[in-house]
Amino acid sequence: MTPVDDTPGTVDVRCERLVPGDPAWLWHFHRAQTMLLTPLASAAEEQPAQLPDGVDPVAALAAWEAVRATLPEALRTHVAEPVGFAEPAEPAEPAEPADPAESVVDHVCRQAAEERDRVARGSGLWGPDGREHIPVHLVEIAERDLDTLAAVLDRLTQVLKGRLQGAALLDRIAELHPYPLGPSTALSLCGNLRILVDTLRPEPAPEDLALLRPLLVPPARTDAAEPASRTLTTEQEAAYRRFAYRVADIVCPGDIRESAAFAWRY
Repeated sequence: MTPVDDTPGTVDVRCERLVPGDPAWLWHFHRAQTMLLTPLASAAEEQPAQLPDGVDPVAALAAWEAVRATLPEALRTHVAEPVGFAEPAEPAEPAEPADPAESVVDHVCRQAAEERDRVARGSGLWGPDGREHIPVHLVEIAERDLDTLAAVLDRLTQVLKGRLQGAALLDRIAELHPYPLGPSTALSLCGNLRILVDTLRPEPAPEDLALLRPLLVPPARTDAAEPASRTLTTEQEAAYRRFAYRVADIVCPGDIRESAAFAWRY
């Protein structure tokens, strides 16, 4: 952690965190802002009496913006709907393969592999087996911003669980901000914030961070060129896989198959 004098009379402690350059994870990161924090901040001006007690939406939105500012520039923009990990209203039937000799299962697996390769392409991180990995970025985030977001998430969870003051407002926000493929709920909107907090607030395992740090260039030192090719050692690959599995379990809690499929993409 690095203490930085940011505001007179205060010390802003910044901590190193690993951020996945994964469109599926970033989708949740940006949805936390567009579908929850920004509407709550608007309600603070227009319907302050409807707000949950103990929640400062303006401070929460400012904290999210501060976290966003630490990301590499390419990750700061809202990403399109991720393939395979959205929240559809009804499961879609896979399209019939164009090649009659290709089974539907093989067709779906091929599409998944092509999407995985598209996301990983250009990261410069190569596993010992010759497979290019989805990029991971090393950033420094203010601890107080993560604490602010965690406190808001904890309070909103309590509000929804107990149907306390503000629950009706959260329900209305969910009605006004459906997902592209189906309705949202107040719990699912808070779920996007949970993914952000659970990924970034815990400190990475020191041994894994020490293994991965030499591979990861902080955004401030990244130029416009593609990153140099780097092949992970066996130990670095194991650390990368642990990070991937942790992110997958956060995005797909309680679903072993979905979590395994999510981690496989890395």
